[in-house]
Amino acid sequence: MISNDVDRWRYPRLAKPESDGPFCYHVQRRISGWIAVRLARTLTPNAATALDLIFGIAAAMLVLLDHWLWCAMLIQVFGIFSCVDGEIARIRGRPSGIGDFLDTLTDRVTELLLVGAIAFSLGARVESGSALIAGFALLGGVFVLTTSSEKFRSVWGMGYPKRRLERLFGLFCSGSDSRLLMLSIGLVVSEVTGEGIFLLWLMWMLAAAAFVNFIFRIVLVYRHFSTENPTES
Repeated sequence: MISNDVDRWRYPRLAKPESDGPFCYHVQRRISGWIAVRLARTLTPNAATALDLIFGIAAAMLVLLDHWLWCAMLIQVFGIFSCVDGEIARIRGRPSGIGDFLDTLTDRVTELLLVGAIAFSLGARVESGSALIAGFALLGGVFVLTTSSEKFRSVWGMGYPKRRLERLFGLFCSGSDSRLLMLSIGLVVSEVTGEGIFLLWLMWMLAAAAFVNFIFRIVLVYRHFSTENPTES
């Protein structure tokens, strides 16, 4: 049964302090928690995930249509609702494996669509080859980071504690919340200035930072967890 006591779920009760990035934990969770306690009676977690996917696809379509400011706003809405589905599940006391699977899949698919759409749209403002190469490089960095996080969770049975171990990288690249925040800033700056070069260099910076973060993560995992017994092999 869902409690009528909203104060019971006051921030940060619904957050994930170990795995949330700094922007997610300190900003998005404050908003998503407020929304979740008010939708928990009428919206199921999977319905919230479906709504989140719609926001993500809509953001990708907006950037392809050259509406970069609206895209940046919708990316942040997507980030907030990416928290809402899990929070509703915790409020209802019914977290599920399929819900976690769909939530993770939605995050990965949406980030793939957004980076691809941004690279394609950016090609109309800068040299198209450079934009596409930057997009592929960033997708490669995202791939190794997200794969390492998911493998860590499958082996150790918990979310990778990037907020505790990767404080610096957490500000701009270790989690999808920070990566999408950086891309949103790039979209806004490039739209306001009318130049795409800032967004191009930002994508290259994020790609490089992601690969450095990946190497750093391997070292951290080996240092902090190599002597612990994983939950499964």
